[in-house]
Formats: sequence, structure tokens, C-alpha cells
Amino acid sequence: MSIKDLAYYQKLIETRSYTQTAKFFKLSQPSISAAVKRLSEEFGAQLIIQKTPRGRFIVTPAGKILYDRSIEILNLLETTKNEVAEANYPKLRVGVSPIVGKIYLAKILTELSKEKLNHNIEITEAGSNDLSYKLENGEIDIALINSLSPINNNHCQSKLLRTNSVKLIVSKQHPLARFDSIDFSNLKDQKFITMNHGFIHRVLFDRYCQVAQTHPPVAYETDNISILLELVKENLGIALVTELAPKGENGIKTINITGVPTLNTYTFIQLRNDVHLTTIQQKILNIINRIKI
Repeated sequence: MSIKDLAYYQKLIETRSYTQTAKFFKLSQPSISAAVKRLSEEFGAQLIIQKTPRGRFIVTPAGKILYDRSIEILNLLETTKNEVAEANYPKLRVGVSPIVGKIYLAKILTELSKEKLNHNIEITEAGSNDLSYKLENGEIDIALINSLSPINNNHCQSKLLRTNSVKLIVSKQHPLARFDSIDFSNLKDQKFITMNHGFIHRVLFDRYCQVAQTHPPVAYETDNISILLELVKENLGIALVTELAPKGENGIKTINITGVPTLNTYTFIQLRNDVHLTTIQQKILNIINRIKI
């Protein structure tokens, strides 16, 4: 059985027109008729019954069965082609922390689209601690993460992308918006919005509280940096973030923090030492390395 004949037959039944089917495949009408004849002979059954010389026909019960099966067969063939193609060109599994993803991901995908490589990447978003675990366990190939200290891991290659200071962000409608800097100890009665445990922004908040020996109330917790920013913008609380987060956010004021030792975060790209990249995966990694944030 010819797959092409099956495709011609499926299209013919859907259009009910030899003319349209022939035009779609850029063939002659006799070629479509010949395909139907070959299928009828192979299955030993009449598939269609001609009604008029102008090409109108009805589909026999056998023809209906073959049409239904042709859909399944051709869909399965397309799925198989895609799976084989993906096996030959495996995706690069990239893990990004929420804040890095918010700032960095659009740039990555834009550059990959230019090279027609955007279908060869699989994105996972998680907290930095979770991404480190996924990287060590082979669930992702590379990670773009924030860390509170330079990474020294014998199992991974690490490249520092940038160093980030920590800022306080508030709504421009908040009373604190009139300040350019503020002592952290003066925030003990302010409602904070934080990321969930496991995210670096929550670690920052907890460390600042520990150093300043103060424990401001936490009004909301989230695992989505965009939600955190929206809650701050709506004046439902204030937040500690790295300087990456508030960039370009309308309605948010960035304030320097004083009264506690300065804490920085470090944005790294990490790759396991034992990962052997394909040519396409290496090309994607090279593009990611070129992008500035």
C-alpha cells in the first residue's frame, strides 16, 4: 500500500472533488483516479461509487472504514516522523529561575528564532535551589540561576553572567516611595511580599531579617516573580528583589537598603561536566552565552 495513495484518497473523501484533490497535490485528475483504483484492488473492495460523469460520488461502507483508518495511519506517520527527528536533534533542556527567565528568556528565544532553533529548546522554570538539584540529577542540561555566592562545583562548569545588588521595591503610591534609601530596621512594621521557600529572593529576605534582628510580617508568598511585581505595583506590600527584577516596571519605585551589610546575588550559567552536547545543542548554548543581560 502506498502512503501517497492513502493521502490522495483521504483528501478526495474530504473534498468530494477530484479537481480540488488533484490541484492540492499538483497532479492530474487521472492520477487521483488511478490511486483510488490501486487501493480498491489492494483491499479487494469498492471504495466509492460514481454517481454522475461530472465526478460526484458516494463512499461505500468499505470506503468509509478505509478513510477512518487513513486518518489514524497518516497521523501516526506524522507523529513518528517528528519523534524520529527529535531523536536525531534532541532538545537542549534549559532551566531558568523566575527572575532570570523574566529578563533573559525573551532575548534567548528571539535569538534562537533568528537561527530557526527555537523548537530545539525545552524550558523549565524553578527556584535556584531546585534547578541545582535538577542539574545534578540530569533532569536539565544547563541552568541559568541566581546564587548568593560564587559557585564552586566540581561537577559543573560555571560562567558568571553578572553581579546583582539587592533593592527594596515599593509601589509609587506607597508612603516609602519618597525615599531613595532606607534602613532595613525601619521596615519592621511593613507588610512584605516574598517568593516561596526555595527561591533566592526568600533566602535574601530571611537573611536580611536575621542580620537586622527584625521580623516584618509577610502578607503574600508566591512562586511567580510577575505576580510578586504586580502585587507590589498594586500597593499590597513591599518586596526585596535583585536589581534585575524592577527594571522597566512602571508604577514601582526602587529604593537602596542601608543599615545591613550589602548582599549581592550572582547570575550564572551552569553546565554539567559529563553532558555531551550535539552540534545543535552546542550552537544553542553558544547563542545563550552571547546574550547580554
